[in-house]
Amino acid sequence: MRVKLKEKAALIMVLGSRLCSLSSSILLPTTHKFVRTSRRISTLLQYEARGVSLQQKGRVLLRHFAITSDDDVVTSIAEQGHTLWEEQQPPQQQQYSPKEASFASSSLDLSQPSSLPSSESLVPGSNEGFYVVKTYQTDLNGFDWKTLQQLEEKDLERLEITTQNISVPLALMIVDPEEYPSKSKARKACRKANIMIHRGPLQKDELGNQAVFDASKCQRARVGDRVFPGDVLAKQIRIGDGLFPVLSHKKPPFELPVVFEDDHFAIVNKPAGVVVHAQRKAGHGLMTIRAALPFAVRPPTPGTLSTLRRPQPVHRLDKPTSGLLLIAKTKPAMVHLSHQFRDRKIKKTYVALVNGIPQEPTDKAITANQAQELGVDVNGENNESWQLIDHPLDGKHAMTVWRALNYTKSLKANDKYMTLVELKPKTGRYHQLRRHMAWVCDSPIVGDSEYDGGGSAMHLRERGLFLCSNRVTLEHPYYNDLDNDATVVYHQLSSQERKHLWLSPDNNKIMVTATIDIPEKFSTFMQHEAERYRKLAET
Repeated sequence: MRVKLKEKAALIMVLGSRLCSLSSSILLPTTHKFVRTSRRISTLLQYEARGVSLQQKGRVLLRHFAITSDDDVVTSIAEQGHTLWEEQQPPQQQQYSPKEASFASSSLDLSQPSSLPSSESLVPGSNEGFYVVKTYQTDLNGFDWKTLQQLEEKDLERLEITTQNISVPLALMIVDPEEYPSKSKARKACRKANIMIHRGPLQKDELGNQAVFDASKCQRARVGDRVFPGDVLAKQIRIGDGLFPVLSHKKPPFELPVVFEDDHFAIVNKPAGVVVHAQRKAGHGLMTIRAALPFAVRPPTPGTLSTLRRPQPVHRLDKPTSGLLLIAKTKPAMVHLSHQFRDRKIKKTYVALVNGIPQEPTDKAITANQAQELGVDVNGENNESWQLIDHPLDGKHAMTVWRALNYTKSLKANDKYMTLVELKPKTGRYHQLRRHMAWVCDSPIVGDSEYDGGGSAMHLRERGLFLCSNRVTLEHPYYNDLDNDATVVYHQLSSQERKHLWLSPDNNKIMVTATIDIPEKFSTFMQHEAERYRKLAET
């Protein structure tokens, strides 16, 4: 039989004390040794009632921790441990038939977002704000670990895997291979406190009709814990209560405008000169987007599933770059948006002011329709001409589509001109736009102290980098995962919810597009340079 973890830890401490008094040959700091390794020993103690005798178990424990190898001492200790063990036994639980204890998940399944229940209908989890959304009843007959293709022979010996004793990650892979296809994903769920273990089958209600799940009788499942036949695994997730946790810091001294937001994600307008994440020993303090987000975006409404404790940026913009930044409020939104970036489905548009007149070779010119076919956000029906930069960076493929929008005279610029350009990156390499404009077009972005080459370009650095992400188009990270048709879902939304949303041309996706105006510093600087050129050129 098994006892609760706290009872086992107490038993181990008592057993450790008995060890110290049994023989002078083992007057080592065994009590401290047992306390420090109580979790490991408690795992070994779970061999009880699984074909391993108490004497064998005692030898395993004592020899494993190099306490003693004397058979007489081991036998004496094991006998005393057996007595202590029997004193700690809880009442025997009702046994269910193998048919009732199959590997099937419970009826509560939240894998379909179209039928998500409210938090009021869910069982509270072990942590505040968490609720149980799935339970898995394991088979009393044992585990069929041979179905795990990733498991090798060396893993069996290292993890001590048997049909009656298996680790939590492997058990998750067996009971729900779709959600936990790999050991790394199962381990991650354990580390995030999303998995609980109920020892033995669930007790039925007073009428004896339905098994009742009680999180207070569960323990958090850690990566190294074991699962035995009849145990119940449970998945718990955080459900929004309409509040962010109490913050220990004040509001950062800058504004963070919100361009779009709902319960799942937001799009904010990052100011120039602020980093997205703090860097170690960089002294950023509160001057980060991450620190400002809880003060800028609203929490998800109560009942929203899998909410993040705090809103998190999905990607990053360089410190001197301003513009649109995607923020996730829920875990599914974070995963969905990350996958869109990985698959290059998110289409971003930048505007920049460059030093000089960038070269536009005819062999690099493409039509709007060709640019659209490349996968950038261009209206293929327009007759606009674009330039294609297909130049690798750091040994990786990098592609940018761009065009000139306006030219402004300047005494400080190369060729006495600055050019306002529109940039649409197909890939997202490190400093891609800055390096493509400086290295390929020989027209570095104004204010780019890293790639402008110095010299006369240093006179254009005083107002910072003139690069802004002013438009983004993406698939909505929640509505497109529902079972219903995108057209039906879209028309069920209110007019306020449909703001910034639109249906894809094939009506299969609900899209989001956010646009901001070009920063005022662009127009004022261009106007200032033009007036200065006109006055000084006349004299």
